[in-house]
Amino acid sequence: MKLTGDVVIKLSPLEVERLLAVLMDEDREGAYRFLKDCMDKKVQNRLRPHCVPVFEVSYNPRQKDRFDK
Repeated sequence: MKLTGDVVIKLSPLEVERLLAVLMDEDREGAYRFLKDCMDKKVQNRLRPHCVPVFEVSYNPRQKDRFDK
């Protein structure tokens, strides 16, 4: 995996509260659960490719329509 820039992750207010509670309590188990439940999915989602060349087999002609909302 080659990163070329910053990875920005958006947290909901509930996720921020959960993170702050874990940090204030110094709860190692809670911190691990937060990373596994919340951050893992978000980081993996940000790291996967977002652009698909037209010649790719997995390309769907209406793929762009999902992002027009």
